[in-house]
Amino acid sequence: MESVKDLIEILKSQETLYSEMRDILEAEKECVVTWDAEKTIDLVKKKDTLAYKEKILDEAFRKCLKKVEKETGVEGLKVLDIADSHAGEYSEELHEVRNNLILVVRDISELNLSLKILYKTNISLIDGVFSKLGIAGTNTYGINKGYSQARTSTISRTG
Repeated sequence: MESVKDLIEILKSQETLYSEMRDILEAEKECVVTWDAEKTIDLVKKKDTLAYKEKILDEAFRKCLKKVEKETGVEGLKVLDIADSHAGEYSEELHEVRNNLILVVRDISELNLSLKILYKTNISLIDGVFSKLGIAGTNTYGINKGYSQARTSTISRTG
């Protein structure tokens, strides 16, 4: 049962980390909407740090899961399986932590999707403005990343 208790602690740590990631993504969304590039860059750095921490927690989670599998003699266990059949007195707590984690991850997924749409929209707007000014050809900065031959800017032509 000690490994189940360890698993709960790891999942709680993941929940805390993902909650922090959700907060950062919400702040990033606001920055993208207001075109605050400097703060967006700072938030991206924070996300990188959290991604590194997430890798470490994921590794600890996998090791702990293997330990529970070894103790129970059952391979391929999922957290739900452990909570239902192997957690004993920790069953309710494990269910609760698992459900909280699922909700936070769902929020992150939705925020990532909305950020993806916002970034694509902003890139399209920038591409449109540059095309109208004659600074860059169509799709130079576009979503499909096709680099077309840029036109000479109006400023260069007129001096």
